[in-house]
Amino acid sequence: MDRYDVAVIGAGPAGSMAAKKAAESGADVVIFEEHPRAGWPVQCAGLLGVRAMEESELPPAKFAIRSVRGATVFSPGGYRLSFRSAETKAWVVNRRIFDRALLAEAARSGADVMMASPVTGLARDGGRSLLNVGRGSDQRKIEAGVVVSAEGAGARIARIAGIGPPSEILSSAQVELPFEIEDPEKVEVFLGEKVAPGFFAWAIPAQEGMARVGLSCRERACLHLKRLLKSPPIGGRIRSGPLHLVVGGLPLGPPASTVADGIIAVGDAAGQVKPTSGGGVYPGLVCAKIAGEVAAAASQEGNCSAAKLSEYERRWRSELGRELRLGMIVH
Repeated sequence: MDRYDVAVIGAGPAGSMAAKKAAESGADVVIFEEHPRAGWPVQCAGLLGVRAMEESELPPAKFAIRSVRGATVFSPGGYRLSFRSAETKAWVVNRRIFDRALLAEAARSGADVMMASPVTGLARDGGRSLLNVGRGSDQRKIEAGVVVSAEGAGARIARIAGIGPPSEILSSAQVELPFEIEDPEKVEVFLGEKVAPGFFAWAIPAQEGMARVGLSCRERACLHLKRLLKSPPIGGRIRSGPLHLVVGGLPLGPPASTVADGIIAVGDAAGQVKPTSGGGVYPGLVCAKIAGEVAAAASQEGNCSAAKLSEYERRWRSELGRELRLGMIVH
């Protein structure tokens, strides 16, 4: 049986960053990713604020498509409000390349990477965690001191361990298509219950002549997106059919606790998403750095109890708790 100090489930931005920081802290680390490659399937609009870019510790040149300086907001009544900054406020990025770059950094820091390796079960034995990895004849057991769940919104292993779900999970859908872009340095935001019940819709300029059009809402995002694509001010600007569709869940509102014996939840698995914008990369990276450091220290000390791991809880809530709490009120 292979043994590690820290086992990370999920090779998205939060998982890769947690693995990187744990490895830099001297822990033996492994990342398990259920898909055969990182960055797929894409479940994000691909718009990162400048703080998220800074937290990634990566140069933007390889994965940034364009900078964004402003926005145009469309009210339910059809009014529009536009604003622009003199400075870059966000970057439109290729999430596949971004995610793979973060995973490569984790590997360079010493983490083992196991692709196409779903974690299907979790048990506790003598203060250590036992993970079932793989399916069928490929299934094997891995022992770890601390498990970091960066599984995404569903977070099956975190739920098995007793970490609760986020307050709510919105339904999201997005297409990328040839589109008449008004201003390549502005995103467009569409408000209203008829457009996206419970949240909002967007059009994000991507490559030349392309845009990412999507929305998040309480339920049935694909149905609402289909209506959006036929309605003004979107429908008349579409130049041909969508190239691909992205669907997923947007978790809002962290549970009461994001730790249990031997396990830490981070990123979408912990509901660490901005409730006003739906942005999860920045809070996920901030919390992942803390998670990696705390997980490494706890495993190396031989104390992986929830009480020991509560240092992660205290630190991330000190950093972001107020922002997320107020954000839920605004949402």
